Amino acid sequence: MTDGQQRHEWSTRFARAVAEEIRGGVATGALTWAEADQLLARLRTVVEQALEPLPAG
Repeated sequence: MTDGQQRHEWSTRFARAVAEEIRGGVATGALTWAEADQLLARLRTVVEQALEPLPAG
């Protein structure tokens, strides 16, 4: 398995886990759909920043 495949599979499992947790939060009333949307938008930004390649040099 290549490193790219491993990263893809990890990120897919991570996204599914986050989605399940958020759905659970909405189902129990801990989160509203609006809060869930805001949480996802913020989390997306953090993940995108974490995945940006480091500058060379």
